[in-house]
Amino acid sequence: MTPPIDRIIEHEIDSINDHMPVTRHTVHELLESDSPHYVTRGGEISILKMDEIAEIAEEIPFRFHKEIRLPIVILRRMDYGPGIYSVAGEKAELFLLHRILGHVDLQWGDFQTWKPVEKLMRPQVQAIRRRLPSTTCIGFITTVDDD
Repeated sequence: MTPPIDRIIEHEIDSINDHMPVTRHTVHELLESDSPHYVTRGGEISILKMDEIAEIAEEIPFRFHKEIRLPIVILRRMDYGPGIYSVAGEKAELFLLHRILGHVDLQWGDFQTWKPVEKLMRPQVQAIRRRLPSTTCIGFITTVDDD
């Protein structure tokens, strides 16, 4: 049985994540869309800016247009400690963010050899959000099950 306070905390965390996407869409799909958007867990429509999608599409080779999904979900990881985040998604999405931050000097052709740096610090997330506010979102979690 879960103690009442744990249930309350779980409910609150679920509530603050209502802005998170139900489904994410590939860059390819969004480039073909007349009104790129996603539906949030709370049932709202969140618009993705076409100029951000185009910037991402220019940054990545065409072969990744069907792999990278937007919005990129950045998770505030309470279990990692203060100010630590991770990316929920594929290695390619994390690689993209590190390239945008200027922390990766590898080209996309060398992507498979890249050793992912999975943790992001608050200043890195702030820089990403300033550059890509509509195509990224931040969620909050307390723990991650590795099952």
